[in-house]
Parts: sequence; structure tokens; C-alpha cells
Amino acid sequence: MMKKQILLYNIKNRKRAMDIRRVLMPLKIRIKTISPEEFAHPIGYLLGLDGYEASDAPADACFFEDEMMVMAGFTSYDIDQVIHGFHKRRIQGIPLKAVVTPHNQEWTSYKLYGDLKKEHEKMTK
Repeated sequence: MMKKQILLYNIKNRKRAMDIRRVLMPLKIRIKTISPEEFAHPIGYLLGLDGYEASDAPADACFFEDEMMVMAGFTSYDIDQVIHGFHKRRIQGIPLKAVVTPHNQEWTSYKLYGDLKKEHEKMTK
């Protein structure tokens, strides 16, 4: 079983980042902030999963600015707890979010971002 972790991307507002951490820490979820230099690496590598290596793709080719949250090792109950925590603390949600699957853990953050962005745009039209 994968350890519970959340990868956070582009949470630039310091207060917002602290508010998000206050929701996640009591849930005993490991939080990792991913820097733009890491966007080209596979999700599995960023999570520390065996069998994944850093990418040598240029980081500047994989840049994006939208906030994104990737949840690993989560049950539906865990996801509900995170959403409830955001609502309780009146934290604006992160529109681009995903749960790690055996399929997408091989993707780069940038590829996952592209798919989430397209999906979000279809849902909000």
C-alpha cells in the first residue's frame, strides 16, 4: 500500500499554504511541495516509489503556474476528510487535483497537469 502523501504545486500565497498544511497535518498526511524544477520528473519518482528515476528532460519545457494537488495512497474517506477540512477552514479549493493511479504515476507532473486542465475546462464550460 502506498503511503498517504500529497504533492502540492504552485501554492504561492504563504497564508494559503499554511492554511492547507493546517488541514492536512492532523490527518497525518505527508506533504511535499513540488518546485518547477521538478515538474519534468515522473509522479512515482516525486513520491519516492521504487523503480522511478529522475527525468533528464529540461524543466523549462514543463512549466505551468496553476495550483495543483496530487493525492497518493488515499481512500475515498481520506479525500472526504481533506475536502471537509478545506470547507471547515474556508479555504478555496484547488481545482486541479488528482489521485495517483498505477497508470498516472508514470506521467510527469506536466502531463498530469495538461490532462487535468483539459478535463477542468470541459467541466466548467
